[in-house]
Amino acid sequence: MKRWLASSVVAAALLAGCADGQAPVMGQAALAAVKLESSDGRTLAIRDLQGKPTLLFFGFTHCPEVCPLSLVKAVQIKRLLGPAADDLQVAFVTVDPQRDTPAHLRDYLSAFDTTFLGLAGDEAGTRAIAESLGVNYRRVGEGETATFEHTASWFLLGADGQLQEVYGYAMSEQAIVEKLRMRLP
Repeated sequence: MKRWLASSVVAAALLAGCADGQAPVMGQAALAAVKLESSDGRTLAIRDLQGKPTLLFFGFTHCPEVCPLSLVKAVQIKRLLGPAADDLQVAFVTVDPQRDTPAHLRDYLSAFDTTFLGLAGDEAGTRAIAESLGVNYRRVGEGETATFEHTASWFLLGADGQLQEVYGYAMSEQAIVEKLRMRLP
């Protein structure tokens, strides 16, 4: 009975959010429906990244440790892949769109690799995309000193835009490269 009641409360809350006639974007639909501004000037959805496999990471540019180390890992992965790295796209979705504008993302990511793509959306859209992939995050603090606790995994989307694998933060560059070699053309 408690499970039914909890499900009913969640359903009612979701429907209440639809009072304006627009259903919330949830699940895998968010990957196609939610538009983001990219660091290269485009407006696109995650599904628009089709054509090349994409390593996708959720983070923020004011991150003191995890995000920059993860981006360094992506640089090393591309180096270890050699020429096959040309067939891999790296994208960074900010969980801090208030501070991480597309221009700021471009400047930040260029310190790692000029081919890395930054993506920023509004809070609701970012949350929908993150939740569709099982990414959790939450703001800690306010203003310029705010930080985020967030999932620190890499998500491999195939050239068709479908999720293929998830690589945990502790996974070594070499282990990720071995898995990628089986997925890249």
